[in-house]
Amino acid sequence: MGRLSAFLLVFTLVAMSAGPLLAPPSPSDSPIDTFDTSGRALVDFTVSDISFGNVSSAASTFTQPNGSSVDYIYVRETIALSFEFRNAGTRLDPASAVGTMEVWHPIGFVVESWSVNLSLAGGQSTIESVDWTPAAAHSHLSDDGTLGGGYILRGSVDAGVLDGNEANDVYDENIIVALYHDRVESALCGDVDGDGSVDCPNALSVPMWVGAGYEVGNDFSIKDEGQFQMLASSTSAEGNRHLQIASDSGVYISSRNDRMWWAWPDANQNCNDGFESLGYGQNDGTLSTAYGTYICTVQVKGFNFVSLQARVQAWGSMGQGDELALEANTGLSQQRLNLSEATIGATSADWTPVIWNMTDVFPNSNYGLAFHFSSDNSGATQGIHVDDLMLFGIERVDEYTIDLDCDEPTNGAFNVIPADPSPPSLRCTLTNNGYRTVSPTIHTKVDNSSWMSQFPLRIDSTDPLDHDNTVTMMPVDAGNTSEFWVNLSIPAGSNVETVNWSVWLNDSVNAQNKGQRHFDVNVISSYSASFRQVNIITPALTLPPTATGNVTMSLQNTGNEDVAWSFGAYFNDPLWSDSNLEWFDSTGSPATSIMVARGATVNVIAQFTAPDDAVPGPVEITLLTNAIPPASAQATWSIQIEVPPVSDLSISAMSDDINAPSNGQMVQVEMTLVNNGNSDENYNLSLLADYRLDASLSIVSTGLLDAFGGDTTVYLILPMPYGLRPDIYLVEVTATSESDPNYEVVQQIRLTVPPTYELTVEDLDMSGQTFSPGDSCRTGKWEVTNIGNMDDRFSITVDHPESITVELRDVNGQPLSPAETPVVAPGSSYNVTFCYAFVEGTSGSQTLSLTGTSINYDGSGAAPSDTGSAVFDVGTQGWINVVGQGPMVIDRAIQTETLTFELHNRHPTVSQQIRLDISANEMTAYGFNPRIVETDREFQLGPDQRRIITVELDPSEVALLNLPEDQITRNFTLEIDADLDTVEYLQEITFVRMQSESEDTASGSGIINILGVIFGVLVVIALLVVFVRIIMGTQQIEDDVVSLADYQSSVADKYREIAPAPEIPTAPTMMPSQDAFTAPPAPAEPVYAPAPAVPAVAPAEPVYAPAPAVQAVAPPPEINVPLEFSNSVFAKVISQNGIQDGAAFLSFAAGYDADGNGYLRQSELERAASEYVTGGHNQPATSPAFTDEQLIASGWTQEQIDAARASGQI
Repeated sequence: MGRLSAFLLVFTLVAMSAGPLLAPPSPSDSPIDTFDTSGRALVDFTVSDISFGNVSSAASTFTQPNGSSVDYIYVRETIALSFEFRNAGTRLDPASAVGTMEVWHPIGFVVESWSVNLSLAGGQSTIESVDWTPAAAHSHLSDDGTLGGGYILRGSVDAGVLDGNEANDVYDENIIVALYHDRVESALCGDVDGDGSVDCPNALSVPMWVGAGYEVGNDFSIKDEGQFQMLASSTSAEGNRHLQIASDSGVYISSRNDRMWWAWPDANQNCNDGFESLGYGQNDGTLSTAYGTYICTVQVKGFNFVSLQARVQAWGSMGQGDELALEANTGLSQQRLNLSEATIGATSADWTPVIWNMTDVFPNSNYGLAFHFSSDNSGATQGIHVDDLMLFGIERVDEYTIDLDCDEPTNGAFNVIPADPSPPSLRCTLTNNGYRTVSPTIHTKVDNSSWMSQFPLRIDSTDPLDHDNTVTMMPVDAGNTSEFWVNLSIPAGSNVETVNWSVWLNDSVNAQNKGQRHFDVNVISSYSASFRQVNIITPALTLPPTATGNVTMSLQNTGNEDVAWSFGAYFNDPLWSDSNLEWFDSTGSPATSIMVARGATVNVIAQFTAPDDAVPGPVEITLLTNAIPPASAQATWSIQIEVPPVSDLSISAMSDDINAPSNGQMVQVEMTLVNNGNSDENYNLSLLADYRLDASLSIVSTGLLDAFGGDTTVYLILPMPYGLRPDIYLVEVTATSESDPNYEVVQQIRLTVPPTYELTVEDLDMSGQTFSPGDSCRTGKWEVTNIGNMDDRFSITVDHPESITVELRDVNGQPLSPAETPVVAPGSSYNVTFCYAFVEGTSGSQTLSLTGTSINYDGSGAAPSDTGSAVFDVGTQGWINVVGQGPMVIDRAIQTETLTFELHNRHPTVSQQIRLDISANEMTAYGFNPRIVETDREFQLGPDQRRIITVELDPSEVALLNLPEDQITRNFTLEIDADLDTVEYLQEITFVRMQSESEDTASGSGIINILGVIFGVLVVIALLVVFVRIIMGTQQIEDDVVSLADYQSSVADKYREIAPAPEIPTAPTMMPSQDAFTAPPAPAEPVYAPAPAVPAVAPAEPVYAPAPAVQAVAPPPEINVPLEFSNSVFAKVISQNGIQDGAAFLSFAAGYDADGNGYLRQSELERAASEYVTGGHNQPATSPAFTDEQLIASGWTQEQIDAARASGQI
C-alpha cells in the first residue's frame, strides 16, 4: 500500500476514535468520564439519581441522634422530584427508551406515576423533574429520636430488547413526609408581667399559640389570659422566639391553671382557613369569649393515624408539685407529656428534645394540643421554656395491598383422576397490608366450561354462608391475616386432559385486582367408582333379630373406561356374616356383578337379615364394589345397622286360681319371670289389687335378667286379713321394662275368699297395777272381736283359780245369761263385762282367762275360738318397804300422839304414786281415831327414795278412863297403795286405863313398896352385868347385824303372835332409858333407826322399829345395847371392810359415839371400821357371842334363844 493510502487509513481510525469526544454535552452537564465505559453494552439505559426539592421549595433536614442528617418534606406541600436517566452504553447514535417516575407507598401501591420518552446516545444523561404534593404523611420518630419511614421514589427505564443490561433499570430513593413543624414564633396572650403591654408582641399567624388562665380545679372557666409569655430570644431552639411561664421577677406565679392552646383566630368563623396539615379545627367558645374574637383550636384526628409522635424542645425546671406539660385535650379528658419529669437541660438555652409517642393517645377521637401549666401555692422557680413543636406520623390511606400465599403443589400442577377422592384443595392466607379494614372478594374458576357447569369449585372462608366460586370475605382489619380454602372437585368420567385453575382477589368496591394464582390440573387415565347410599341416613336400617331390610346403593363408574363391578361387605360384629346379606339389581333380580359404562350410574340393593341372636347396638358394615379384572379399582361405603333392644318377658304362676279364707294365714303365690329378649333387662314390678287384700310382692324389681332366657322368681304375698268380704278378687301383677316403659306384661291371679268365721279375744294388760285381796268386786271389760267375714255370735267361758271370783254381766250390770254375745258384725267387737275380786290372803301373780267360741260357724271342723288372759299382781310385790316404830303404849291423855313411818321406793328406775289410808275399826270402837296427816295422804316417791309420813292419834282422857280393862292392845292398819305394789302395815298400840283421883289416893300407899321392888330389881341387874363381864372378860358382845339387813315390815300381822326377843347388853354402862313415846332427836347427819327387837321366828322381811324399854320384872327382859344402828348400813360397812366378828366390832365402835346419844352416824361407823381393821382388832370369832346359860340368866326362854340363833341374831 502506498504511503498516501496508509496515511488516510490511520487518519480515519483516529477520527472515529475521537468522535465521542467531539459530541455535545448532555443536558445534565454530567462529565462523561465519571462512568467507566470499558466492557459495556452498546445500549445500557439506567436511572442514576433521584433527588427532591429545589431553590423555591427546599427539603428540610433532620439531625439524627448519631449526628447524621436526613432530608424530609411536609405533607400537603408541593415538592419537586428530579430523576436522572442515563445511557451508559457505548453506542454513538441516540437510542430510545421510556423512563418511568413513580412514588410508591410503603404498603405496596403506586401513589403517583409519570413517564417520559428518552433518546440518548451512549454516555448522555437527562434530568426529568415533576412536582408532587403528598396527600398523607409517612414518617416515624423513634423513642431515641431517630427519624424514619417515608415513601419510595422509584425511577425505571425500558429500552426494550436493545438494552444490554437490565440489572440497573430501576433505582429507588426514600422520601420522608412529616406531618407539621411549628417553630413557636407566634402567640396571643395578655399582660403577664403587668407592665401595661401585651407580652406576646408578634403578628397573628395560622396556627399560633393562644393563652388562657383557668380557675384552679375548673377547666371550663377562664379568668384571664394566663401566665405564658412569648419571649424574644436569640437563644431559642428554633427561630427567634419561644414560650416561657416566668414573669419579670424571674419566677412563675403560684396557684395557676394555665394553657397555651395551639389555635388561631378565624375571621371566617368556620375553622377552615387553609391549615391543611391537620384539617379542620374546632371553635373554642371560652377562648373566643376571653379574647372577643372567634378562635379555633387545632384538632388532631387520632383515628386518621397509624402512628403519631410529637417532639418539643425545652429547658428549665419546676418547683415541687408544679408541672409544665404538653397536653392532648378532648374537652372531657386529657393526657399529658409532663416536661417537669423529663430529663431536660436545666440551664438557659440548654435545649433538649422530648419525644411523646402519641399513637395510643385518644386513637379514636379528635383532640387539641396545648402547653399546660399548673402550680400550687409554694416553691415557684424560673419554670420551663418550650420551643419547636414537630409532629411526625403515618396517616391512614384508603388504598391497600394484599399478600396472597397459597399451599401450591411442588411442581406447580395437580395430578388427579376423575372423581378424585382426594381432590385438590388450596389453603391460602391473605394479609391486609393497608391501614384500614377491607373486605376482598375471592374468585376461582377452571378454563373447562363443562366442568364449571357442574359447580366443581367451593370456597370456604370467614363467610359462613357463601361457598360458591365467588365469595366476599368478612372484614379483615389492617395488618391482620385471614385464611380461606379453595376446593376443586374433579367430575366423574373426565377426559384425560390439562385444565387451568385460577384463584384471584379483587377489591369488593372497585374490583381492583389485589392478587392471583394459577395452577395446572392434569387429569390422568384411571379406573374408579363412586359407591354410596342413595338416601344417606344413620342408621341405614333398624333390624330386630330375624328382621329383613334393604339399603339402596348408587354405583357410578367415575373412571375413564367401561368396567364390570362385583359386590361384597365387611362386618365388625362376628354374629353377622355374608350369609346375612344378598345383592339385587334395580329390577329386584339377584346380582353378582354389573357392567357400568364410563360416567354412568346404576342402583343396586343390599338386603340384610338380622341374626336370630343379634344383640342390641350398632353394627358397622362396610359395603364394597370391586372392578372385575383386568380393571383394578375398589370403592367402599360404610353404613350402620341398629339392632334395637327387644323386650320379651313371660310370666308364669304356679297357680292363677287361689282359694283362701280370710283367717290371717298368709298365702304366697310363686311366679317365674323369664327374659326372652335380646338384651339384659330389668323389669319393675307393680301390683293392682283390692286395697283390702293388703297384697304385696316379695320384690319390686327383677334385677338385671340375662338376655335369651334369664329368669327370676317373685312371690305374690296375700296376708288374707281378717274380715275380708267373701268374694272373688282379681290381682294383676305387672312387669314394666325399665329401658322401655311402654313395654309391660301382666299376670292375673284369681283369688276366691269363702265365708270365714274367726274371732279374737284380747289379752288384758294389767301391768303397772296392783290389787289388794279382800277388796270388793272390780268391774272390767273384755273385748271380743269378730275378725271373720260373716255375722257371728260367741259363747263366753271363763277360767280362773279359786283365789279369784268372777261374774259375767250384761250391759245392765246383771249376770250374763246365757253366757254369749249378741250378733257381732265382721270387723266389730263386743265388750264382755266381768266383775272380779280376790279372796282374802291372795298374793302374787293371778291369771284369769276368757274364751270366746263361734256359734254361727258352718260346722266344718272345730268351732273357731280364742282365749284372752289377764294377769293380776295381787298383794305385796316388794317394791315398797315400810319401817315403823314398833308397838306403843299409851297410858295418859295427851292432845296429839304422833307416829312416824318411813316409806322406801325400792324400784331403781320407776317413780311411784303413793296413796295412803288407815283401817282402824278396832280402835274407833274405843274412841281412838288415828289419821294420816293431810300432806302425806298422796305423793310421788322417786326411784330409791325414802319419805317419813306421819299418823296422828288423839288419846282423850275420857277414852282412857272408860277402858273395859286395865289395858287393852289394839291395832290399826296403814294401807299403802302404790303404782307397782300394795302394802299393809299393822301398828300395835297398848292403851292403859287411867285411874280416877280416888284410885290414886288408895294406891299411894303402895308406891313405896313398888319403888322398893324396882330398886331390888336394879340391884339384881347390876350384879348380873358384873357377872357377865367377869365371864366374857373384855370381849364386847354385839348382835350380829349382818342377818338383819334389808328387813321389811310390810306384813306385820303375820308375825303378831311372836313375842319380841330381848336385846343383849354389850357395854359396861347402860344406855339411858328413853321415853317410849318420844322419838329420838334428829342428828345433823342421817341417823339410822335403832335395831328392832327380833321375833323368835325370823320373818321373811324384818320390821325396822325402835324396841321399847322392857320392864325388868317382865320376862324376857330387854338387854339394852349402848349403840343403835341401821342393820343395812352396818352390814355394808362390815362387808366392805372384811370384818370377821360383828359383835366385837360393835363393842369397839361404842367409843365413836361423839354425842353420846346411843346412835352412830354413818361417818362415825366408817371411821370406826377403818381404825378397827388398821389397829389389828379384826380377828375371827372363837365362840358364840353369848351362851344359852347367859341368856337364860338374863330372862330369855329357850324358845326365844332358838329362834334368835336360827335367825342369826346371836
